[in-house]
Amino acid sequence: MQELIGHDTEFKIITNKFKKNNLHSSIIIHGPKGIGKRTFINNLVLNAFNDKYDGKSLAHHTNLFLNLSHPNIKILKREADKKTKKITSSITIDQIRNIRNFLNESSSIIDLPKIIIIDSADDFNLNSANAFLKTLEEPSNNTYIFLISHKISSLLPTIRSRCLKIKLNNHNYDNFKKIFINSIDNLKEDEIKFLSEITNGCPGDSISLYDDNIFDLFDLTIKCLTLRNITNDHINLTNILSKFDNDQFKNYLYILKSTLLIINKFKLNYYDSNKIISNKISNLQKISTIITIKNIIDRLEFLSINENDLFDYNLDKRIFMLNFLNC
Repeated sequence: MQELIGHDTEFKIITNKFKKNNLHSSIIIHGPKGIGKRTFINNLVLNAFNDKYDGKSLAHHTNLFLNLSHPNIKILKREADKKTKKITSSITIDQIRNIRNFLNESSSIIDLPKIIIIDSADDFNLNSANAFLKTLEEPSNNTYIFLISHKISSLLPTIRSRCLKIKLNNHNYDNFKKIFINSIDNLKEDEIKFLSEITNGCPGDSISLYDDNIFDLFDLTIKCLTLRNITNDHINLTNILSKFDNDQFKNYLYILKSTLLIINKFKLNYYDSNKIISNKISNLQKISTIITIKNIIDRLEFLSINENDLFDYNLDKRIFMLNFLNC
């Protein structure tokens, strides 16, 4: 189980309320994707175990939870369709029905509350959201529902209004570094600083970017952004990207959009240069003098208009990137 780093104040608020038996039955944990919201909830559960058990009993309940087999805890997330075997685009009504059945069943461990973790509530469609709303309207005794949301505004107002809302903010650099090196420990300091800045302090996103080796393509991408005509560098970059699967390419587009937004902030003098901590971000400040605001906006608009079609219709990634670079 990953150690919780950061979010100390929010953790204390919830654990104190839980110990005093005045914690709201439904809690939305929200904030940017990749900052550790699921880790936060997992540690809340383990903390509850620590308060209740010790020795072999503690190890038993912990192992059940870590193996996703604890009888008092259910995880709700998108699942594979039984026919197509592909992950569904949203949480289904059938899954909501299963949760309601779980809440109505007698608990096999009566000295522990039932806990539901929804990862994430952003994956509700309108039908499943309305079905789940009925669960919130009729809360069960000794039950806690944790909803993870990366974008709380996407949730139904009626769901938001029935929950305690706890926001987790982006990590400062020190905490970001501690989390990152727990997973990856062979990076240089400046590379860690760069990932912290490009993801705005989200270690989950940074680990994903590093795992996909997108970091190595950054310098080549920046070079291509500054060249007006298609060159061998453009061809080389697009050929590499054409071999990416969809998840890898989405990660690449994430860092590409973040880069363009940072350059635009430099153009508009919105970026606090006193906070620049990596050499690569410093280099973006220099590049901002070469690229025009129109060119930045045109490329961001291209991504906004065409990105969904790229994945929905499985379009050619190489052609997509050549058209983007030619904006």
